[in-house]
Amino acid sequence: MLFVTSESEIKLEDSFQGLYFYASWMPYHKKMLIMIDKMEDKFKNIKFMAIDIDSFKNQVIRFNINSIPTIIILNNGKEVKRINGLVLTSAFKRAVADICNGS
Repeated sequence: MLFVTSESEIKLEDSFQGLYFYASWMPYHKKMLIMIDKMEDKFKNIKFMAIDIDSFKNQVIRFNINSIPTIIILNNGKEVKRINGLVLTSAFKRAVADICNGS
C-alpha cells in the first residue's frame, strides 16, 4: 500500500486501484490497514493508496468523501465500488473479489 505524501502521487491508472481515505486519529485505523494489506496480498491485480483526509483536503472534495473511513475501488480510473464506514473483512473481501474477478 502506498501512503500518499504528495498530491502528485495520486494518479488514476488503467488498472484496479483502491483509495483508502482515513484519518490517523480513527480508533480502528490500524485494523483497516491490516485488512487492506491482506486484500493486496490475496488479489495481486489491485493496489491501494492510503490518503489522509487531514492532509489532502482537495482529494476529499474531488472524491466526494462524506465519511471515514471510505474505500473507493476504481477500474481504469472510474469508480466501481464505494464502501463507507467500518466494514467486516468478509464483506470487503467479497466486494474486492467480485470486482477483480469481473462479477
